[in-house]
Amino acid sequence: MAKGVDLMEKYIIRRLLMLIPVLLGISIFAFSILHLTPGDPALMMLGEHAPPQQLENLRRSLGLDEPLPVQYFNWLSRAVQLDFGRSLRSNALVINEIANYLPNTAQLAGSAVFFSVLIGIPIGIISAVRPNSLLDNVAMVGALAGVGMPAFWQAIMFILIFSVTLGWFPSSGKLGGAAYFVLPTMTLATVSTASIARMTRSAMLEVISQDYIRTARSKGLNERRIVYRHALRNALIPVVTIIGLQAGALMTGAVLTETIFAWPGIGRMIVEAIRQKDFPVVQGVIMTFAVSYALINLFVDILYAYLDPKIRVKYK
Repeated sequence: MAKGVDLMEKYIIRRLLMLIPVLLGISIFAFSILHLTPGDPALMMLGEHAPPQQLENLRRSLGLDEPLPVQYFNWLSRAVQLDFGRSLRSNALVINEIANYLPNTAQLAGSAVFFSVLIGIPIGIISAVRPNSLLDNVAMVGALAGVGMPAFWQAIMFILIFSVTLGWFPSSGKLGGAAYFVLPTMTLATVSTASIARMTRSAMLEVISQDYIRTARSKGLNERRIVYRHALRNALIPVVTIIGLQAGALMTGAVLTETIFAWPGIGRMIVEAIRQKDFPVVQGVIMTFAVSYALINLFVDILYAYLDPKIRVKYK
């Protein structure tokens, strides 16, 4: 047992170390946004009619009068301490604004992942247990449609049907109550549900065809026990992969959904920051997205090691 724990610790440490170059690369990209945009960053932020002294003060506060490598390392040293500067729009600390909006995005993404798993895995299991049946065909056609439908079109259709026509749910905002979660959650969960259902079906079909499953059936074991205790556990690794990818995508890719539904999340926040050329906020949100995605992938990797001990041994 102690040896297994030791292998798990080594595995987690290795995965953490592998995150460092990834985050450094993203930090270079986030920092470069300010300098890749043509023109004077200070002039773009304050406008053409800004007083020269105000422009000079902004350049000095952003460190734009320093050499580029010095600017990057100064910015990175502050970013490591969660200091992304102040918003040019509100003059509030960027980290405080992110802290205000990030929980709303996390709630929305979390609810979408929850319903995707709750619906997608059972559909995939049922389709695999009854391949080529009417239920299987309907489920897979629905999954293909879910993957292929653009998110903005789904959002508009959901608003038109469930808000405007039926009046069941509010079309925008987050004033409180579960009703405000329904439409944006449905929009976010559609693609991820379809992807999880397809991956679950594919993985289960592969496992069910294995010799040990046929042996279990020949011994007269209960079919439900065979499916859920033997087949599903061994099919979970690719399913966990797709769930992790979808969770990361939902967390970092809710920009369009939050904009359409006027959801006060970090995705809508970065859209407003880009529109207003609030570069400190854009940089802070990009790094927040990067860290969130990296942590989700780390959690998925740890689940891999838990589900398949061979992964831990590989990193011995």
